[in-house]
Amino acid sequence: MKIILTTSAILVVAFLVGCNMPGSQTTQTLSPEAVFTQAAQTVAAQLTKVAQLASPTMQNVPTSSYTPNPTVTPYYTPSKTPIPCLLVGYNNATIDVTIPDNTIMSPGQAFIKTWRLKNIGTCSWNSSYQLVFDRQDTMGVPSNYSQPLTPVTVSPGQEVDVSVNLIAPITSGTYTGYWRFCDPNGVYFGIGGSSSWLVKIKVVNTTTITLTPITGESGTIRSDAGPFPDFTAGESNADITKTCETFLSYDMTGIPANATITDVKMDYTHYTITGNPFGLGPLNAYATQYGSTLEPSDFVAGFPPGNVADWSSTTALDGNGATPELLAALQSKIGDSRFQLRLQFGGSNGDAVKDRVTLINPNLIVKYTTP
Repeated sequence: MKIILTTSAILVVAFLVGCNMPGSQTTQTLSPEAVFTQAAQTVAAQLTKVAQLASPTMQNVPTSSYTPNPTVTPYYTPSKTPIPCLLVGYNNATIDVTIPDNTIMSPGQAFIKTWRLKNIGTCSWNSSYQLVFDRQDTMGVPSNYSQPLTPVTVSPGQEVDVSVNLIAPITSGTYTGYWRFCDPNGVYFGIGGSSSWLVKIKVVNTTTITLTPITGESGTIRSDAGPFPDFTAGESNADITKTCETFLSYDMTGIPANATITDVKMDYTHYTITGNPFGLGPLNAYATQYGSTLEPSDFVAGFPPGNVADWSSTTALDGNGATPELLAALQSKIGDSRFQLRLQFGGSNGDAVKDRVTLINPNLIVKYTTP
């Protein structure tokens, strides 16, 4: 651009000078200073026109084509997701209400497993929540088994006992089943699969035997006489102010010394009743050790230690269920030759009515396992 402007200026100057050379039609004579002044003014004017012609107009200014980067859109929209409901028990010592780990079971034995749970989450539980079998040993339920966690509403901070009915396998061995919990949307929660929510049992072959009272070592002792061959407790035939007690001796030699007692029942369902013996109070059973000979001196007044069972009615007597105390007392006698019991009421009520119960074949039905 500078070369073009310079050339144009020289041509203009030359032209102007040429116009003022002799031979021109102009007759006016100018001094040299005036001529150069006029020429300079003319050149300046022409240069201004040239500059105006060479200058670009606003229409020729290129428009910027810059496009800003698009706005970045996040891949997800944050949302406030509620904290899932949590399910926790206190610890292994208190969570197993029934069937602690390694409980011994007989083949095919039915049992009820119960956990005690505490809701420490943010949601209330109801029947829409499920107890679900997770994996490993089913113990009598289908592999896809589920049941309502609770029939009632359990608010945060509350506790609930959750039970499931199971059956031990028929083959000996150790079995473990894991359980989980599921919310109404099908989402598992809690500590499913850990040792806190399992059922672990040991199935062993069980032997059942019936122990009968030993003749000559069992019978009735009255407060003033005896022994008598029957098994009567309550008020005496001879004098209603006297009482009598039943003594039962069982032979333990048929049970191996390494046996574990798993169950024992008192088969006292066969009896005769005179008057109202349970008006005297409950019939109490005591573990005792009176030897191989039953004598009048074996009668015991009052209620010494060793109580292992009580019956407060004929309905209770018909139930023939054993107590943990009776099972423990029997287990303690494994390896001995005898297990002996004494049955007695509280005493005479002095109502001139004979109140007593006489047992017929009071047997013990014992289940045990061996390694």
